[in-house]
Amino acid sequence: MANYNIGFDLGGTKMLAGLVDSELRVVETVKRKSKSEAGAEAVFQDIAGTLQELLEKSGKNPEEIGAIGLSVPGILDRKKGVVVRTPNLGFSDFPLVARLKEHLPVPVILENDVNAGVWGEYVAGAARGYRHVLGVFPGTGIGGGLIINGDLYLGAGGNAGEIGHMVIQWDGALCGCGQRGHIEALASRGAMAKEAAGLVANGTLTGEYAQLGADIKAFSSKIFAQGIKEDNPAITGIVDRAAELLGVHIGGCLNLLNPELVLIGGGLIEKLGDYYLKRIEKAMRSSAWNFVAQDAHIKAGTLGDHAGIIGAADLAHRASEKKGKSTV
Repeated sequence: MANYNIGFDLGGTKMLAGLVDSELRVVETVKRKSKSEAGAEAVFQDIAGTLQELLEKSGKNPEEIGAIGLSVPGILDRKKGVVVRTPNLGFSDFPLVARLKEHLPVPVILENDVNAGVWGEYVAGAARGYRHVLGVFPGTGIGGGLIINGDLYLGAGGNAGEIGHMVIQWDGALCGCGQRGHIEALASRGAMAKEAAGLVANGTLTGEYAQLGADIKAFSSKIFAQGIKEDNPAITGIVDRAAELLGVHIGGCLNLLNPELVLIGGGLIEKLGDYYLKRIEKAMRSSAWNFVAQDAHIKAGTLGDHAGIIGAADLAHRASEKKGKSTV
């Protein structure tokens, strides 16, 4: 019986592979940069290489691995193991599972990155002990995941939980998906960075921040955290507005879903901490129906980068075990 599973978290800037034991502890990791500009095939070769490096680094053979869970952003066809489309990675109808099995003869599953992150926090982090969880992961975009009655809820087509692509302003900013007014286009770190670059351009944001110019990628979560620490009024204004918008949006979701826990994960909460969380919570509780808001807790994730790999590894393990039982 295999005592280890692998979780693999693929992002637009980095990829992280982790060996996870039966107690959901990450015992070894390998991280590489994602060469997204090189195209899908190059990214795939890096995925395969990272997994091979993890096996070598940990001294494990493929026979000792129960299953591999791939945590990938974008639109997925889980049944076929195909990445239909991903932002920033160049995948289009790419048979990722089949291709990977050519390199490693191990059961492989595909899961949305935020679903994997929410599940990781549910089985091993801040969401343990809750049965109904709304996960919201603000970062470059805004991802969401749902756990209902202890199960990951995927919806009819497998795309449930896309909280970032709900319209809150009909004629609002253009989202990366091509539609206007999505919360992701107004309150993600990407949206915050665009606003900051605009304030540099009009002379409102000065000093060392002005040196970043119009480079949106330069306005990282770390930069916003620095601005909060320095109490820079332009930076705090951007963060406050984004947190309030997101909180109001989550409040509406509370009315629909009535979860026990709202879990905030991702890069922004890791860097901005309680300052950001408290502003989200205030707006959330102000906008939700009182009888629903009083039932909801709100927490920040505790697993960081490990949430996705733990979640992906555990989901792969469960899928492999379920398939094994069905063939007995």
